[in-house]
Amino acid sequence: MKANFTQSMALPFLTSILFILLSFFPASVMAQPVSQTFTNSGTYVVPAGYTVSVKIEAWGAGGGGGIGGSGAKGGGAGGAYASSTVTLSPGSYAITVGLGGTPGVDGGSSSFANTVIAVGGGAAAGDNGGTSGTSTGSTGSTVFEPIGGSNRNNNDGGAGAPGANGGGAGGTGGVSTNESGLAGIAPGGGGGGKAGPGSAGVSGTGGDGQVRITMLTVLAVKFTNIKAYEKQNGVQIDWAVTGEENMAKYQVEKSTDGTSFMVIGNVVAGNSSSEATYNYFDISTAAKVNYYRIRSVTVDGRTTLSTILKVNLDKTVTAISLYPNPVTDGNLSIQSNSFSKGSYVIQIFNAGGQQVYASKFSYNGGALNQTIQLPGGMKSGMYSIQLVNDGQKVMSKPFIVK
Repeated sequence: MKANFTQSMALPFLTSILFILLSFFPASVMAQPVSQTFTNSGTYVVPAGYTVSVKIEAWGAGGGGGIGGSGAKGGGAGGAYASSTVTLSPGSYAITVGLGGTPGVDGGSSSFANTVIAVGGGAAAGDNGGTSGTSTGSTGSTVFEPIGGSNRNNNDGGAGAPGANGGGAGGTGGVSTNESGLAGIAPGGGGGGKAGPGSAGVSGTGGDGQVRITMLTVLAVKFTNIKAYEKQNGVQIDWAVTGEENMAKYQVEKSTDGTSFMVIGNVVAGNSSSEATYNYFDISTAAKVNYYRIRSVTVDGRTTLSTILKVNLDKTVTAISLYPNPVTDGNLSIQSNSFSKGSYVIQIFNAGGQQVYASKFSYNGGALNQTIQLPGGMKSGMYSIQLVNDGQKVMSKPFIVK
């Protein structure tokens, strides 16, 4: 009784432990895209969160040996071969594996999602070997036509042809009185023809087809845009990505020398089906020059790094001058011998940090002489003028109003 009680208590306990383990390791973590060979029709699955580059190869099934009354018969043709290298998004893809043709019947076609198709070999037509006449439906970046089977040779059956481009061997034809032909070997071998002179033997069946998927590369999330720029009292980092599935997070990394980086923040991934945008604000900007990059991290630990961005927080530009300084007539000119093309915002702040003026202008590049008419009523004192381009401060200079 005691042993039975212990066993009855242990089973629910073990079941609970198993449930916890399965909950801790979700299916999306355990599932991985893999290479796979199909010898029967089925479905190839790219798990959620993965985009993969694969090579798809398909062999059509072999045709059957000849059928008829007395006398030797020809061998069946081998199946065609087709292949393509493609990029697959997450989803399920239908696989069809053609069945070998019975005597007198063509082999079935094999295909991947009806895009890569290898047509089956033709059956022998009585005394004559099967032909490649059924190959017109094969599609792929590379296609090898079926090989025709051999005709009968007096009372010897014709040999089945091998599957194209490394497919299975064809079945041998019968060589003794009324001997049966042998079946073709998968993938795609044609069936051998029976021997004569009577009708006691039978021709061989063609070998089944095959579809092979070989994993080439698991493609990572793609950074489509990333920028970092000074904003208020810190640095704003913005980035956009595509191909975002099965992502866990994005790590914001920072460096002061462009070589040694450390993680300063984490942003949870949204796993959007379209382009996704993210941002992070860095307030710890003691250094004048900072470098940033983003590391994407999937739930199974794969990572991808963005390009490195440099942000120079010392944006006082000596090549830009103010005239006159001090300002006595309400007009201030910004002058430069070489000024970059762009759209700019001019901001003026008083000694208390309050903005007292703002305007915008666009510039085509070259020498600059931009005059600002200051607001009436500006009191005498110290002011600061800032020039901002695309959210990034490119100039900050003091000036005096008298």
